[in-house]
Amino acid sequence: MQNSIVKLLSPLEFLFLTLGVTLPLATIDEFWFFSSEFSIVSLAVVLIKNNEYLLGSIIVIFGIIIPSMKIFQRYKKVKFLTKWSLHKFSMLDIFLLSFLIFGGKLSYFYEVNLKLGFYFLLSSIFLSYLSSFLTRQAEFE
Repeated sequence: MQNSIVKLLSPLEFLFLTLGVTLPLATIDEFWFFSSEFSIVSLAVVLIKNNEYLLGSIIVIFGIIIPSMKIFQRYKKVKFLTKWSLHKFSMLDIFLLSFLIFGGKLSYFYEVNLKLGFYFLLSSIFLSYLSSFLTRQAEFE
């Protein structure tokens, strides 16, 4: 029963993840004049275009690819992926965004406003934890 619930939640989690990485995460207002909006995808594209290949790759791998692999792992177990604890490597984008918000709260020069993409990403993370919890509960039964 719980396994079927997890398989039903996974497409919703993937949809929320996709919306979370493509829709704007936040708007940064600097000096009350300048405003910029960014998503995870746009941030990675800008970094790669500016020859910051390492940073762009890290954002793509840990912000998009690994969370997607975690979702697809529930449907098809891949041997070399099962030995990795993928949950430890996801949520890099949330970690970095928390520093940005913290800095915005302390600074008089810029303000960070969360956008719809952040809430979709947060919902995807919540569904991921719920799915992991249900899977662990099913293993104990």
